[in-house]
Amino acid sequence: MTLPAALLSRPLACLALLAAAALGCDRAGRAAGPAPAPPGAAQAAAPGGAAPAADGGATPAMQAADGGAAPAALAADAAAPAAGIAPLRADAPFVELPVDGFPSAVVSVPIGATARRPVLIASHGNYDRPEWQCQVWRDIAGGDAFILCPRGVARSDSPSATDVRFTYESNARLEQEIDAGLAALRARFPEHVDPGAVLYTGFSLGAIMGSAIAARRASLFPRLVLVEGGHDKWTPATARAFAEGGGQRVLFVCAQAGCGAAAKAAAARLEKAGVLTRVVRSREAGHRYDGPVAEETRGALSWAIEGDARW
Repeated sequence: MTLPAALLSRPLACLALLAAAALGCDRAGRAAGPAPAPPGAAQAAAPGGAAPAADGGATPAMQAADGGAAPAALAADAAAPAAGIAPLRADAPFVELPVDGFPSAVVSVPIGATARRPVLIASHGNYDRPEWQCQVWRDIAGGDAFILCPRGVARSDSPSATDVRFTYESNARLEQEIDAGLAALRARFPEHVDPGAVLYTGFSLGAIMGSAIAARRASLFPRLVLVEGGHDKWTPATARAFAEGGGQRVLFVCAQAGCGAAAKAAAARLEKAGVLTRVVRSREAGHRYDGPVAEETRGALSWAIEGDARW
């Protein structure tokens, strides 16, 4: 199914009025207003709402959707172009992907691809939308990879029935949703999806939960891009677990001074464990992932994927 253009029009950040939902921001009490829409952007719309949810914290590791096979073991074969693959066809660059047991995800597809392409997970923040996250990340990473944007659950306090916002119930539930989304993506594009390691990116709540997931699933998520969040989860123990599990690189992107300071502290713990890190700051722009923050992310992405021939 092709997504309506109106759903892909405006990135946002957490709203200041949602102080009670501060888990969606990188630090309690630091929620900011929505990011300005780009010129000519239309208001996004979506169907109904559901009960709000909160971060349930870390849980034991789960099996990957592909039956537990280590993605790293598949990387060498996956990097080689597959012979005889027809160009990937889609009616539009963004498609809706039904996901077993979860609401549909949004996917940016590499139209015209004739070889297996890597996957980037883009997890949104609290009171956010996967359509906005997917649009911004396609602008950052380009159209040569699959960008899978999990939806999460609708918030009952969304602005209206035509402007529904989403959150994630817990990092364990998000982990399950990502596994189910990857399985659905591979089933829909079996010849084009690379079966190897996945680049995980997250904003705010998506970064917070992604850090916990990656610490126990480093072979699947060895490289991370964490925007305005996720730094507080990197204790010496989780940093060691990530490194020992195959974690390679973590890029922190910040638009606020508080985020930058906390990210540097987290980076030091990761570096001590043997993980390469980098912290980049945009100009002071508030709690957001578009605009100047996206520009800084685009400039640093080459570092995050350096050495991975699939990109």
